[in-house]
Amino acid sequence: MRKVTIFILVAIGLVAVAGLGVLIWWLVSSDDPPYETIELKGENIGNVSYTAAFTRVRGKGDVFWWFYPTLAETPTKRPLLLWFHGVTGLPASFLANFGMFGPYDVHLTKRNDSLVNDYNLLFVDASIGTGFSTAESEDRDLPSLDENVESLWRMLQSFYDVHNEYRESPIYLCSMGDGSQLVIPLVTKLAMEDNVSDQIKGVILGNPVISPALALTKLGYYLEELAYIDGRGRTEIESFSNLTYSLVQSESFERAFDQFSSIDNFVNDNAGAVSVNLNYIVEKLTRESNRDYFGQNNYVNRILGLSQNASVFMDTVVRPALGISNEIRYDGQREKAIQAFKSSYMKPIVHAVEHILNETNVNVTIYNGNLDAVSNTPGQWEWIRTLNWQGQEEFLNQTRRPMVLNGLLEGYSRITDKLRFYWINVAGLMVPLENPVAFKSLLHFATS
Repeated sequence: MRKVTIFILVAIGLVAVAGLGVLIWWLVSSDDPPYETIELKGENIGNVSYTAAFTRVRGKGDVFWWFYPTLAETPTKRPLLLWFHGVTGLPASFLANFGMFGPYDVHLTKRNDSLVNDYNLLFVDASIGTGFSTAESEDRDLPSLDENVESLWRMLQSFYDVHNEYRESPIYLCSMGDGSQLVIPLVTKLAMEDNVSDQIKGVILGNPVISPALALTKLGYYLEELAYIDGRGRTEIESFSNLTYSLVQSESFERAFDQFSSIDNFVNDNAGAVSVNLNYIVEKLTRESNRDYFGQNNYVNRILGLSQNASVFMDTVVRPALGISNEIRYDGQREKAIQAFKSSYMKPIVHAVEHILNETNVNVTIYNGNLDAVSNTPGQWEWIRTLNWQGQEEFLNQTRRPMVLNGLLEGYSRITDKLRFYWINVAGLMVPLENPVAFKSLLHFATS
């Protein structure tokens, strides 16, 4: 009996010690900050001031961001543009920065018309796994959509830790393509954060992926009207689109994504288009042209005149200049990032746009290039015209106005105080690159 008693006492003691150890571990680990900021110190690129850094988010990974303060007077009073691209396109640190409107182009020639002349620019490689942003460990799944949104909130806090002087600057969150899937929930989150909500003034969405399966239902009509396919091809595409839409309706989101992401090959191989670039349909291709997700990478290489692809440029030119470790390979985890988004990519987020319009003070600007077939304008208008918010009737009753700039018709607009939509002429997915005149005009009005 005595031995039993001793055994029980020893067991209780061991449990108590183990519990104390767990408690001590929890107390110590709970004191660790949720993120840390790692500023990069390299040999610099050009003579325009910037900050490049990683925000290391505990348990998630490193978010890369690159900030250029505006060259305009009183920079802290000027708008701060946060720019995101998403999982299937080229990262913002390359495409928006060097390809579109950053201080330098891909040849490291200074741009006279860079947006840095008027705006503070904060380029973010998101989601984690794209660009220079990398997961904490390569042997585990990359962060989901919700986890990426939380990491981007930490990134913004990290930015303010370095640049506290910008805490009162007006913020506009901007995206292109499926970057909208990060921006929309991030805006919703930031609008609820007391220490930053007043600074969030607007969201600016270029060719957004909001209800992709619904937009796809207009693709056959769109391509037939432009004579890329005939009636038989339209029937094939509509069958494809209806299957994609039904998969979304039945919440088979991963199957729907696999179907959706094969649309480029289907249109060219099964519907008779042969060699159309769905992101910019007026580009002439050959049947043998290589296309990745919707053809963006190869198109950008051609239009920018790159002698190597974007990843090689960023790895060999930009990485050493910023002082980034050789262990990080630019865009080296993209396929894993895409896999992490497969279960959420095809989910419609129209309700989230409605929430921003109804429940926040954030203004919404949407623009769509008329030569983008994936996010085709008729398909975009399908969800926009049925939005459920208090200003919808006023919005729909507004007269569509022409955008005449420098004597040329660059597009059309429909504008209310809360919601603005722009039809942009002679541009596909990459409106800032393909019609910069129209883009700068709408950006000016969106941030005024």
